[in-house]
Amino acid sequence: MYELSPLARIDHPVRYYLIDFGISSHFLEGSSRYVTELKSRDKEVPELSADVPYDAMKVDIFTLGNLYRKEFLQKYHGLDFLLPLKEAATQQQLERRPTAEVAFAIFEDISLCLISSLLRWRLRSRAESQPERVLYETVAVAREGIYHFKRLVT
Repeated sequence: MYELSPLARIDHPVRYYLIDFGISSHFLEGSSRYVTELKSRDKEVPELSADVPYDAMKVDIFTLGNLYRKEFLQKYHGLDFLLPLKEAATQQQLERRPTAEVAFAIFEDISLCLISSLLRWRLRSRAESQPERVLYETVAVAREGIYHFKRLVT
């Protein structure tokens, strides 16, 4: 048995993968991506229908944009840079939503404009109290200082 200790994201970059759990559809290359099912984890997708065909890929884009809204933008401060992606992805009219390639290009454009120290900074909950904020910000400043010190030494 090995004892595990968590590693700080500041020192060990993390890759996140967003996947479907059992509700994915497989489309052969060149085949239609239009479906008529009510399969979606996000019940706010405007075009879901059992009768009218809709583009399954555009549902994924909406779902990802809505996830950014609900799980990041509404819960944490300082993530306003995601607004252009969220706005594009959650267009009510599916023909106005970007493709996965365009959504990724929007994300890449956003990430090119971000300051690396901002990417290492902690997520600040909208629900935290003032004393919590002072404590957590102090720890974050110390971690950032240690990060820069390590870079100078090595």
